[in-house]
Amino acid sequence: MIDIHNHILFGIDDGAQTEEDTLNMARRAVEQGITDIIATPHHKIGVYENFGPKIIALTEKVNTLLQTHQIPLKVHPSQEVRIYGDMIKDLKEGIALPLNSNAPYVLVEFPSHEVPVYTEQLFTQMALEGYVPIIAHPERNSELQKNPNKLAELIELGALAQVTAGVVIGKLGEYNKQIAHLMIEHNMIHFVASDAHNVTTRDFFMKEAYAHIEATFGEAIVQKLDDNAKKVLNGENIRYSSPREVAKEDKIEKSDVKKKKKKKKFLGLF
Repeated sequence: MIDIHNHILFGIDDGAQTEEDTLNMARRAVEQGITDIIATPHHKIGVYENFGPKIIALTEKVNTLLQTHQIPLKVHPSQEVRIYGDMIKDLKEGIALPLNSNAPYVLVEFPSHEVPVYTEQLFTQMALEGYVPIIAHPERNSELQKNPNKLAELIELGALAQVTAGVVIGKLGEYNKQIAHLMIEHNMIHFVASDAHNVTTRDFFMKEAYAHIEATFGEAIVQKLDDNAKKVLNGENIRYSSPREVAKEDKIEKSDVKKKKKKKKFLGLF
C-alpha cells in the first residue's frame, strides 16, 4: 500500500515534531500495510515554507533513521503545496516538488473555504507544461462541499483528486463523510491517502478506509484507487473515467445532516 499524502517528516510543519514521533508514525504505517510513504509537508501555508532541497535532505535523514531501527518503510520527498501563482516556475526550479521527481503529479492544497479565482487558469497552464495537479482533500473544502460539480470541472481540465482516509470512515464528522462518499460515487476521487500527522489525533486509517470503500462501492474501486497510488510512485500515466455531474437533488446540505443527527438522538430517547 502506498500513502501519497503524509506529514511524517519531523520538525518541519504541524505533523511529526520529533524523531520519536516519526518512528511511531512509521511503525503505525507498517501495521497498516503501507510500504511507501510520500512525505508531503506543508509548503506556502502560513509560517511553513519548506523548500525542495530542505525536504530532500530531511527525507534522506529519516530513511537512515528507519533503517537503523529496522522499520521496513521507504519515505519519498515531496510537498503539499498551497496553491499560488508561481507554482510552475518553482516546480521547474526545484523549490516546489512533485510527488515523484520522474513524474508530473503535484499535490495541491486549496484554502479551506474557497477555490481561488485563478485556479482554472493555473491548472490549464500546468497541463500545458506537463504537470498533473492532485487536489488534496476536496471533501473538506467549503466551496467544493457546496458545489461538488466545481471539482468535476477541475478534473475535466486535467486535475485529479485525493480523499482523506479518516474522512471516509467518519473520523472528521458525518457531513464530511457524506461529501467524500458523494465524490467517490461520482468518479471525482482518484486516490485515498492518510494525511496523517501523528498516531493520536490524526492517524492513518488507510486499511479501515479501503475496507469501508470496498464494502460500500465494491472491490473494483478499491483496486483502482490503490493502483493509482502505485502509478504516482512509479511515474506511470493514470487513466480515469470522466466525473459524473451531481444532480441538484443529490447535493448534501450541512443543515440536513444536522437535522438527521438531531432526529436520531431524539428517537434514541425512546
